[in-house]
Amino acid sequence: MSAPDTNADGKPRRLMHRRSVECLGYLRDDGLWEVEARLVDTKPYARQDKHRGLQQPDDPVHDIRLRLAVDDSFTIRETGTTMASTPYPSCLDVEGILQRLVGERIGKGWREIIRRKIGKLETCTHLAELLGPAVTTLFQTATSGKDPQGRGALDHQRDVTEPPFFVGGCYSWRLDGPVVAETFPQFAKKPVEAKPGS
Repeated sequence: MSAPDTNADGKPRRLMHRRSVECLGYLRDDGLWEVEARLVDTKPYARQDKHRGLQQPDDPVHDIRLRLAVDDSFTIRETGTTMASTPYPSCLDVEGILQRLVGERIGKGWREIIRRKIGKLETCTHLAELLGPAVTTLFQTATSGKDPQGRGALDHQRDVTEPPFFVGGCYSWRLDGPVVAETFPQFAKKPVEAKPGS
């Protein structure tokens, strides 16, 4: 059993579960962008598992990996899934489900594409959750271009005529904010001024 620790407020607590998510982004020799994402759930105590018998501390409850490879337009060209550890044998039935996304483009409407192509009860919740950090890692991987040494992260995108995927996607990249005005003035909008009394 793990030793108790304390939170930032000094309140004692005991670790009961750990989830680790790691995503690695690559540029392949064939020019495709690739991400490998892995989710591992562990418990710090021994437990009895109906399907796997006695599980020792830190034996994985879940050990799930996915791989996506996309071209420069962020169209999915390859997928892969490995479920090395799952709580139920039936979890393995969904290993090939991401193949349905091959040919789809990651961008505006991406979540709707996933909902349309992969039903909620056709996949593993954790595999579906892993798609989120995997996709954002792909974007981070490609942000600096294929020859990033010595350049700013956005140098290769300054003259684009279509807004990059991240413009309009969060607070700092809002269209009426200072970051877009400075970095991509061609897409900037003037801030809406508050009306008196509002």
